[in-house]
Amino acid sequence: MKNPFVYGEEVTGDAFWNRTKEIQELSRDIHNGQNVIIFSARRYGKTSLIKTVLEKVRKEGVLTVYVDLYPAITKEKFVEIYAKAVSRSLGKPTQRILDTVKRLFPKLIPKIVIRGEGEAEFEFDYEPRSVFKASLPDLLNAVHKRALEEKKEACVAFDEFQEITNYADDEVEKEMRTVFQSHRNVSYIFLGSKKHLFGKLFQDPNRPFYKSGKHMPLGRLPLSEVKKYVKERFAQGKIKLTQEVLSLIGGRSGGHPYYTQLLCHILWDECLDGKEISEKDVSQDLEKMLERESQVYETIIDGLTQTQKNLLIALSSEPKAQIFSSPFLSRFHLGSASSIQRAFQGLIERDILDKENDHVIFQDPFFSPWLQKRQ
Repeated sequence: MKNPFVYGEEVTGDAFWNRTKEIQELSRDIHNGQNVIIFSARRYGKTSLIKTVLEKVRKEGVLTVYVDLYPAITKEKFVEIYAKAVSRSLGKPTQRILDTVKRLFPKLIPKIVIRGEGEAEFEFDYEPRSVFKASLPDLLNAVHKRALEEKKEACVAFDEFQEITNYADDEVEKEMRTVFQSHRNVSYIFLGSKKHLFGKLFQDPNRPFYKSGKHMPLGRLPLSEVKKYVKERFAQGKIKLTQEVLSLIGGRSGGHPYYTQLLCHILWDECLDGKEISEKDVSQDLEKMLERESQVYETIIDGLTQTQKNLLIALSSEPKAQIFSSPFLSRFHLGSASSIQRAFQGLIERDILDKENDHVIFQDPFFSPWLQKRQ
């Protein structure tokens, strides 16, 4: 039987960790034309979530566009990527679709190309020096225009939206906000995974997107949901495990979707023949997983300052500590509160640490036990 625990890739269907509440809420927001700002740490499944939601509302008659902005390293690349995403949403490239694309993007020159495996897709020719200013207004109005013509609701999801903060100016932000705020029939979903950059976009009063949508942080999963999901998946292989083992798996993985899937994937492979998982199995497979990830953790550590390393080691020993308190600083010989503040901010920006319910947490729940083992 195929291992039901999938990690390291986008998942759909049974492999998707069923965030029922978030799916229902997002679906309602889209039908209501609400703009939504979704933030999650890396590997929390935000891309799988939004694609699941887009597929759901598409079946309900909503026009949907998914735009991955991670490769959009320049404003010109932004135009190209967005135009391709909108074109892709129209269906398989045909002459009729090509004519529609030409009408939506009159300043671009679309063409249909055939890839190696026979797959057809759109590409665009343009003058790099002028494409941004010439094409942006048409581009940003394209989905709204199409929705009006077809008398439908629409949704555009921008994944890794924080990448636009890398541009030399905020021209893209300003134009998007100006155009989008009049689109009552389109819901725009902005997704990001770098908290410090995403915060600049939507929480800074001086930025164009300040207070431009509903905030929806995507957090860790409740222990009860983790246990239910894990139990159901292991039952598919008729693998038995006690409530104590389920609690151990949930506790060690910290409610993190990716790392829960990773640990359970290993447990499934190791215990499928024996049809039972013990607490000892969990501990042993956790050790195996730490060995697998060891090189990744070593690379992270090598790129840190000594103060940052010391702070991480201290937090691995006292995960619920008040890190700027005098007793904590003294106990671990960390130096001044100001130096720890700088170290902490650097670790936040590198997506190693985060704050959750007034506590500092490791974004990777297995980094902390690896640090402890390393001492």
